[in-house]
Amino acid sequence: MNRQCETLKEYIDRHFGGNQSKFAQHMHVTPQQVAKWIAGNWIVVNDILYSPKRRIENAYRLRN
Repeated sequence: MNRQCETLKEYIDRHFGGNQSKFAQHMHVTPQQVAKWIAGNWIVVNDILYSPKRRIENAYRLRN
């Protein structure tokens, strides 16, 4: 499976010419909500929007 992962800002830049308001309209949300998603480090994987939930500790450090 070919996965494409990018920040929400990168996604908006690529698909909406950087226009966050246009993306907000597309998603039926306010531009303020889009700004919150960007500030919250949301990502897009295969055209699905994800929010970060929890950091996973580096497995290498856990083994030592």
